[in-house]
Amino acid sequence: MWPVRCYAKLLDVLLMPDRQLASPSQPADKQVFPIATDSAPPSHARSEWILLHVGFVVVGIVTTLIGNVLPTFIRHWSLSDSQAGFLIAAQFTGSSLATFLTAVFLPRFGFARVLGAGFLCFAAGFSFFGLGPWFLAALAVFVYGFGYGLVNPAANLRGTQLPSKNVASAVTLLNFSWTIGAVGCPFVVAQSLPRIGVRGIAFALVAVSAVVAAFHSSRHSNSPEPVSERPTRPVSEWLHHLAQVPFISLFLIFFLYVGTEVGTGGWVATQEKRLPGGAATVLLLAPSFFYGLLLFGRAISPLLLRHFSTLFISLAGLASAAVGSLIIILAHQPHWLYVGSAFAGLGCAPQYPIFVTWLAQTFGKNATWLSALFFGGAGVGGAVLPWMMGIVGAQTGSLRLGFALPFIACLVMMFLVLRSHPRSRAS
Repeated sequence: MWPVRCYAKLLDVLLMPDRQLASPSQPADKQVFPIATDSAPPSHARSEWILLHVGFVVVGIVTTLIGNVLPTFIRHWSLSDSQAGFLIAAQFTGSSLATFLTAVFLPRFGFARVLGAGFLCFAAGFSFFGLGPWFLAALAVFVYGFGYGLVNPAANLRGTQLPSKNVASAVTLLNFSWTIGAVGCPFVVAQSLPRIGVRGIAFALVAVSAVVAAFHSSRHSNSPEPVSERPTRPVSEWLHHLAQVPFISLFLIFFLYVGTEVGTGGWVATQEKRLPGGAATVLLLAPSFFYGLLLFGRAISPLLLRHFSTLFISLAGLASAAVGSLIIILAHQPHWLYVGSAFAGLGCAPQYPIFVTWLAQTFGKNATWLSALFFGGAGVGGAVLPWMMGIVGAQTGSLRLGFALPFIACLVMMFLVLRSHPRSRAS
């Protein structure tokens, strides 16, 4: 329980609404980089932080649910690994489409309305999740994946704007809340599936998502920017940023990282089912080890960021994730699969919040409109890499070989991180 107590204390310290943004003279890890004009009054900041964290717990359950019910769907519809991988791809295809659209939606409608619409998409998708043939389930996954594509970038970018002592720590804690939902998801599925089935779980998520959507939609502090402040970006300005080395490297990092996290977390449950003794197992522990160590890593990341640079933490984490992927490939017994999942989860823990922070640091105010490309690329990675893992598993007859893709991705990211981290400031 100590990580939860630590988390609550860090929330109280880091997310005080009366905190001032760090001064420009501070190091990069101690600065907050506002990237849009949308702001909340200090008296409302704490309640908005709470709403973002509660919503991200729900998002954690929603995002990882497909990986936990995938063995059930494979058995129910007699799916191949490539067909099962398409279900994961459907979620992040919808996510990618929605994320690209946030470049239009956020300036026009503001954070509150975009977040409310995202949770309504969750409710709509889960309304027919698990019904009919498998391609109807894929359509449902696409719909709630579209909602994820609205909620994830909007919440993360909003987290870089709200008052906090350390922007990297604050965004890390927000993603820590996501991990709470992700860790709890296998236990929710194990307890609920035998009793109420997939449809019962879906109806519960419809109700919760609708409530969160109502809270977001009722907020009026996040007013949209005036039309005069939303100029159309000329093609030359887009091309100028697209041609820069930090943009290309950071874009590839977002693509590969989300693909690695989604692919590993989404397939370890299915791989556990195929190990000796796994077929009769109701509670699949491999996802819990992966997301549990992800949770632990995000709990301690704010403390580590006080003593180490984001570059060092990112490289160390990617090395751990690579080792974890290699152990999963070589594992022939469940306990080794758990060890590999734990290493991979711990290594993934600090990556996404750090990359979001680097995005804000590198592009400043331009991150508001450029972010759609980065988060969209992340969604594409979340769709492509897990699907490719399924294709490799189907073609070779061994799903464990599919985990070679996350292993290679981690090695490539280590090289890209050295090229893309902000050099103009201490990082």
